[in-house]
Amino acid sequence: MPEQNHIDTIVCGQIHRETIINRHNQVSVDHPGGGALYAAAGHAMFNENVGIVAKANSEFLINFSSSLQSRGFDITGITPSTQSLRDMKYYHILSKDKWETSNLKRHFYELGHSIPKFLLQYDEFSRMPHQAVEPQNLHLLIADIPDRYLPARAALLTQLNFASHFACVPALKKAGVDRIMMRSSPTYMCPGNLLQITKLLDGIDYFFTTEQEIKTLFRSRFDHYWMMLEMLNRFGAKNILVKNSNKGCLLFHQGSTQISQIPEYDGLYIDPIGVYDCFCGAFTACVLSGDYSTPECAIYASAAASICNEGSGIAYILDSHRSILKLRAELMMSELSSTTLSALSHAPNDRRGL
Repeated sequence: MPEQNHIDTIVCGQIHRETIINRHNQVSVDHPGGGALYAAAGHAMFNENVGIVAKANSEFLINFSSSLQSRGFDITGITPSTQSLRDMKYYHILSKDKWETSNLKRHFYELGHSIPKFLLQYDEFSRMPHQAVEPQNLHLLIADIPDRYLPARAALLTQLNFASHFACVPALKKAGVDRIMMRSSPTYMCPGNLLQITKLLDGIDYFFTTEQEIKTLFRSRFDHYWMMLEMLNRFGAKNILVKNSNKGCLLFHQGSTQISQIPEYDGLYIDPIGVYDCFCGAFTACVLSGDYSTPECAIYASAAASICNEGSGIAYILDSHRSILKLRAELMMSELSSTTLSALSHAPNDRRGL
């Protein structure tokens, strides 16, 4: 099994087998995906020294190990799960931020495609959820990270359950990992977990979340979005990036009222699956490079995400031309702007739930 000579970033998360019908009704059948792989692909656009840590069904490893290795990924950390996983995911893309995950047979028939036999299992698992475990419900522990991955320069924890995030952070720090990046999960971003989240974020270097998750977390406490952001900024994460519900993202630093408004490249919106994970991976690689300021890292990550948006699967990201990414980032630099938390109180979407 090919291995990287050294690992700069450990990417932990979920992996899936994806079937996608994108907005152009193009069908992508049974390709490797999931947050860990999209983040690794985004990172590889700038730095290929990535080690992936995830649990998978043995069938996934049989089908995809060779192709992932041929792409340069170190998959030593992808290990067979002792439990059967519901790793098949189906998405019928309707718009930039809306998709269906059911009615697979009807969609295939309407497009005139025959359904591969293995996809019939998707419907069977949907009807019998007790037969397998969702990947997000598995615990990922520091023991799952290969020794030779440590100490890496950074660790990016994509969407996992709370127990996995909470257990991995102190262990990674103790192992000497310099920077800890974390993407929030909607499974725990809810009012009942508010106290636990303050503990989770203590000492995190970069925390990636979304506007919708923040509004869900604070909905019982604040009516105004800017108040929610102000409170989140006190939780302990040194830097926070928030994906806006409409376009772009916000970047702010612990203890500062200044916010950088990161633009979004206005390109094609063909397939949104994995876009934010790609952003997180690209951002992490840019931070490690030391070549850019933090807002500039977010600009380059936004450019990488725009490429992910234009096609399906990690192969589309990895096959893209780096010159396109660089050009898009340079075009967006002029759109970078800043504001303050108090100024957001006048924004039209400041009210809770809007």
